[in-house]
Amino acid sequence: MGRLMMPALVAVLVAGCSTAPSGPLALDRVATMMDEGDIITLNAEGASSGKLVWTSGDESVASVSSRGEVKAVASGDAWIYVGNRRTGEKDSCLVTVGYEAQNPILPPSWELFIADGEPHVFDGRMYIFGSRDNYDGLGSDGRVVWCSDNYHVIWSDDMIHWTDAGEALNLKDVPEEVKGTAARLWAPDVFKDPKTGKYHMATCTNNGKAFILDADRPEGPYTNARSLTLNGEELGHIDPGILVDDDGKVYLALPKFIVAQLDPDEYSHIIPETVRDMTPYMPTDNEPFEGPSLRKRGDTYYYIYIQNTGKVAENGPVPTRMAYLTAKHPLGPYTYQGLIITNHNYPDAGNVHGSFEPFLGQYWLQYHKSVPGLRLTRVANLEPMEFNGDGTIKEVKMSTSGVRGAFGAGDKVMAAGAVEYSTGREPGIFQLKRGSQPFLSFQEDGQWACFRWFDFPVAPRQFTICYQTHSTGSQLEVRKGSPDGPVVCSATLPDNGWKWKEIILPVQDGSMDKETLYLVATKAPLAVKYFRFNE
Repeated sequence: MGRLMMPALVAVLVAGCSTAPSGPLALDRVATMMDEGDIITLNAEGASSGKLVWTSGDESVASVSSRGEVKAVASGDAWIYVGNRRTGEKDSCLVTVGYEAQNPILPPSWELFIADGEPHVFDGRMYIFGSRDNYDGLGSDGRVVWCSDNYHVIWSDDMIHWTDAGEALNLKDVPEEVKGTAARLWAPDVFKDPKTGKYHMATCTNNGKAFILDADRPEGPYTNARSLTLNGEELGHIDPGILVDDDGKVYLALPKFIVAQLDPDEYSHIIPETVRDMTPYMPTDNEPFEGPSLRKRGDTYYYIYIQNTGKVAENGPVPTRMAYLTAKHPLGPYTYQGLIITNHNYPDAGNVHGSFEPFLGQYWLQYHKSVPGLRLTRVANLEPMEFNGDGTIKEVKMSTSGVRGAFGAGDKVMAAGAVEYSTGREPGIFQLKRGSQPFLSFQEDGQWACFRWFDFPVAPRQFTICYQTHSTGSQLEVRKGSPDGPVVCSATLPDNGWKWKEIILPVQDGSMDKETLYLVATKAPLAVKYFRFNE
């Protein structure tokens, strides 16, 4: 399995032991999220005969028993190590305790940057399949680029606690006759074979090679790569999107821009007579860009794609609009319906590739946004979404609260979740440093950051904020609705030597019904890590 960045493994000397199964030692996950008091069991999927020894890197956060049973103790991160005493084999899993559900959906400590996500429910569990960015785009070869040479699959049973299942595919395992000179894997999609129950990944590379692979389970590993072909020739396309219809037929969407049926006897072949050109259905004032996805809801088919803001020749590539078409047959004809979500005014916005999927009685929209200041580093986000009576989609706004729908009293809001900035499309305020929690850094008077949504049936009386400043007289205002809207609370913050400390402020106007909040640095400098409202 692929690994997250981790400290050097500690020597496994004393701890509980369990008998190891045969085969290479590997845990069934790379990272996982838990709440305080939760208990899970990590499974060693294989190991040479001998005794497994389990240890925790931080027992104040999570402990582990001799059977690999992990108990969450307190908020934080802890590495859980397993080793085979006889062979010296070892593996590890990062356990994050107490990360409260919000956007981005994954803890920053994982450094797992998922982009181009396709959400799918298989066997009662939500999976997200996407490309994987490197931190600041820096690859192992020293190049700064979009994406990387491997995929990780994440899954959740409740949309709140996520698990990194590990590496599903590495480009080095794809034969050269299929990948050519590719250096990176771009956007994938996965479907379950209605006949055999096997899983198939349709994916692509940075040099436009598209291919199909197979696996026995959603998280992989995916093998047996073979090129996607039309009339016996390889396709020069990216970003495949897949739909398995109710009758078992499998359809493929590709830019630029087609939909077609795959051969049921060999999914790597496109049936030529089914190819349909989608561009006549798309508006020309905001041109189609990439990232098509196929979905079905009731008797309506949805062709989702990334739309450029304006024309590429005039405005350059600004693919910040997720648009969609609908039809009553997967091959059309289709009707353009408008936008699902846009991130045009978000700092460093590159594109907004994603799709939707139902789970737990709710439809969810998955998309990515860039980390401000790290344009080539994109993070996964989720939003609840709604439909109109005619099947059209109610346009979604990017939110901080994500799957929660809205924050309530006591919920911890991380600075990483701001959805608008006074700097517009420029990063300016946000800071993400490796090995630490991201934060807001206001350096100029009047700078602000926007957070969405908050809903308080009972108006809270207190506002707690974790901040740092080295300037006596730094001032902060919390406003609702707009940067110059009604004041929720305000304060002059004491100098704390530029060390993270909490302060509790009185709330002047805490009445909120699905409200947007703005943190305004009326007098800088000032940094913010998180905040919460208290009843």
